[in-house]
Amino acid sequence: MKKRKLFNKRMISLIVLIAMVVSLLGGCGKSDTKSSDKKTDETKSTSSEDPFNFKSVKDVTFPLKQKLDLTVFVYATNTGGGTYQDNYVTDWIEEKTNIHLNYVYDLDGDDAKTKLNLVMTDSASLPDIFLATNWTKSEVQSYGQQGLILPLNDYLKDAPNWNANNEKSPTRKADLTMTDGNIYTYGDENECFHCMFQNRMWIYMPWVEKLNGGKVPQTTDELYDYMKKVKTQDPNGNGAADEIPMTGYIGGWATDPTVWMINSFVQCNNPLSNTNPTIAAGLVVNNGKIEYSVMKDQYKDALKYMNKLYSEGLLDNQTFTQDNTQFDSVLNNEDHLVGLYADGGVNADGDNFWAKKPGDWQNWECLEPVAGPDGVRLAARGITTYFGSSVGSISVNCKYPVIAAALFDFLASEEASNVQAYGPEGFGWDWTTEGTSLGDGTPKYETHTIPDDFDWLGNGFSKKYSHWYYAADAMVRSSTVDFRSALKIENPDVDVEYVFQKAAEKYEKYTPDVNSLIPNLAFEGEDSQAISEYTLTIGGFVNQATVQFITGNTDIDKEWDNYINKLKDMGVDDYIARYQKCYDAYMKAADK
Repeated sequence: MKKRKLFNKRMISLIVLIAMVVSLLGGCGKSDTKSSDKKTDETKSTSSEDPFNFKSVKDVTFPLKQKLDLTVFVYATNTGGGTYQDNYVTDWIEEKTNIHLNYVYDLDGDDAKTKLNLVMTDSASLPDIFLATNWTKSEVQSYGQQGLILPLNDYLKDAPNWNANNEKSPTRKADLTMTDGNIYTYGDENECFHCMFQNRMWIYMPWVEKLNGGKVPQTTDELYDYMKKVKTQDPNGNGAADEIPMTGYIGGWATDPTVWMINSFVQCNNPLSNTNPTIAAGLVVNNGKIEYSVMKDQYKDALKYMNKLYSEGLLDNQTFTQDNTQFDSVLNNEDHLVGLYADGGVNADGDNFWAKKPGDWQNWECLEPVAGPDGVRLAARGITTYFGSSVGSISVNCKYPVIAAALFDFLASEEASNVQAYGPEGFGWDWTTEGTSLGDGTPKYETHTIPDDFDWLGNGFSKKYSHWYYAADAMVRSSTVDFRSALKIENPDVDVEYVFQKAAEKYEKYTPDVNSLIPNLAFEGEDSQAISEYTLTIGGFVNQATVQFITGNTDIDKEWDNYINKLKDMGVDDYIARYQKCYDAYMKAADK
């Protein structure tokens, strides 16, 4: 600009201009020779330095000095799509980081799947980042190996929240490391403590007081004796033999009672299903070796025990045929009928429970696992997956992957986690140290409900928002067990989360070794197809046979060997071997 002003309106010939330039360059070359190289480098860096060119995540400071645009794909389930661009969270992120997130693909359902497939076949249309895609691990690894998404290993080495979360959650990094040794997704830190122990059994305490002097069963024998009393001693006092000692149903949230009972004999998490069998159901790791619990003699013993309960009318004969409507009806009959029921939630007087109101549901307690004849006393435990819906990937087209990785790490802070989940601080949530936390300690934060008719402008916001939080499965967050336990609980006596927290604390005492759980494995090629087929055929057969054994339609002692042989004929050894192969690769990649 200064040169142009010196020229003003005077005409300068090309020859004179060249001469001036040559003279200028000669003058520069004559400056302080001792530091000429240093000054030249400094001049280059200050005049042409890219403001977004950072060497590592730790060097990135938000907000950036200049605004950066990043294009984004998000598959946000149950939103219908189109909820992320005009969203308070998106604007808050821009305010804090100076990064404008351009959600060029904000979709849900089949639209998201179709568009994502098209995007991945046209590298020119790749966005800078993928916030959530619902890819499987196999798909993620495939896209990584095709060079469509970047390995994040080097970018995340010095990412503070990433490293902190890995320390708090020892299995996290392994879950996010693919079998090729690369990490292609930042991951989701959403540890649900009570979900780890969701196979709960609830017992009606007024009947325990009446029939058992207040003593809850501690063993399978004591459980049998107590259920016998419920069946024969008319605890509801209506003069009819209508009591149901234990009930459940197949297809609800952990409403299958067999899982709870089997773990008094052998570690086995194999929930029965009326549709597709659960992946890896019944498989455990024993000293690094994959075993199938449903083939063990202890599983046979569990079946015989449950057959005894079923044949004597102690386990509800409708358990394997009734649906949720019938289940709820039995639980909430005006003549109290049920002594124990399996449920991840609370359905006895459920209306009051879910509304956080006092009621008969408070007469129910979560029964701890009971000890079997060999002393086995375990709670079925589910794995925590940090892979989630494949959260946080960077495409090969992203010009500034260091900043993208730093953005993910920023979103994994506690503050950003709360903003993504609840909206603006002061309205959707607040920091606090008053009251009682979910974990019975000093709380760290509390949440509030923002009504649909919230006056955004009147409360100081620059515009009205129709959307003010991100979908639970389409955000990067840091919600560890400890952080979730720091949530303030207004009234523990009727709080839903608090009830589940206390139940999980009971069951945690009986947790199996976390290393015995089958992790979320990535299957490739032929293995992927074979595992899918075996899950349906072998898993389906096991579920069917389990019900047949319990109901007595198939004699356990006579048909057990045929059951084992049938599994072998169906390829169970190959099924286990393929799991072993992928598990070994998982462990190797995780450096364990």
